[in-house]
Amino acid sequence: MDEYITSIDLGTSKVCVIISEIDQTGQLQIIGVGVCPCEGIKKGVVVDIESTSRAILYALEQAENMANVEVNTAYVNIPGGYSKVIRNKGIIAVSGEDKEIDSDDVKRVLNSAAILSLPQDQQIIDIIPTQYIIDGYDEIKDPVGMVGIRLEADVDIVIGSTTTILNTVKSANEVGMEVLGIIPEPFAASESVSNRDERGLGVLIIDIGAGTSDFSVFKNDKLIYNDLVPIAGNHITNDISVGLRISFNESEKIKRKFGIAYTPLASDEKMLKVNPIGIDEKINISEVQLSKIIEARLGEIFEIINEELIKNDLKEEILTGVVLTGGGVGYFPGSKELAKEIFNLPVRIGKPKFIGIDEPIYSASAGLINYSLERKFNYYIECNDVEV
Repeated sequence: MDEYITSIDLGTSKVCVIISEIDQTGQLQIIGVGVCPCEGIKKGVVVDIESTSRAILYALEQAENMANVEVNTAYVNIPGGYSKVIRNKGIIAVSGEDKEIDSDDVKRVLNSAAILSLPQDQQIIDIIPTQYIIDGYDEIKDPVGMVGIRLEADVDIVIGSTTTILNTVKSANEVGMEVLGIIPEPFAASESVSNRDERGLGVLIIDIGAGTSDFSVFKNDKLIYNDLVPIAGNHITNDISVGLRISFNESEKIKRKFGIAYTPLASDEKMLKVNPIGIDEKINISEVQLSKIIEARLGEIFEIINEELIKNDLKEEILTGVVLTGGGVGYFPGSKELAKEIFNLPVRIGKPKFIGIDEPIYSASAGLINYSLERKFNYYIECNDVEV
């Protein structure tokens, strides 16, 4: 393992880089953080490599200066809506004369599970073993060192959009960063804002950013469904801009400072001053007026997700409730209350548990590090050198 573990979170509005290391007590420590606005990503997809690379470079320099180290490898995320999971099985005969299973056998069985037909615009990101089976005995987590004749693996194969992956990797490569793994947002966010018990019993994680709202359902510690809604924080800002006839920048500031997502929590008496375009003097609007605009759009996002869950018979799988995270809603008072009303489930705000980055805006970037440590290495990348 590299001395430092670095994550690059590519969001619609910003790039976040986090550098971490394992200290002498074995604890993960965040030693560097960098954030830079980014205009090269739209709805989670790189549309301008030069602009995205420039934002990565600025965020990386901030993090390196804070950590007083230089790094050249990183894990990078892609939106959940541009990836999906396929279940498959691999089977091989154990190769050694003594029939003791070694790491090469494990890599061979995982590679055998990767033999499947994929559309040309999709490629494998990772292979996650859910269990190994030796001569019919199942629920084996680590078969290395065990003895058997036939080794099987039940796996989750994570595939993603080739275009999205290649442009993401190229954006990092342009600034000299080697990408050690591509991690879909649902896996990263889940490691950062939920625990194994929640993912075991069933949890809905909603990660609302600036351009997209990712949502995923975990059950039995597996991702069983994920998708995205192409509506998020920027749409709320735009609604405020149109509704109050003020600039987008002023709308963003007002949203972050005074926004309330659930109208019953807002006051009709508390007034805010805004400066409409084309009018020389500021005017007063009530907190309720602002809240109604925010609630309408955020409620729409929640309603779309809820309808998708019902359509796919997923509501009964969510036993522990909803975890809300991401920079798009994490700072809104009332977002929990609105979500609870729409989903009729317990709701909490999820955020990383690291000092200095314990805010929802860092959920994905912190989760990239957690996930890479949990997974130890990317199985598919490691398997590529081994013949089936």
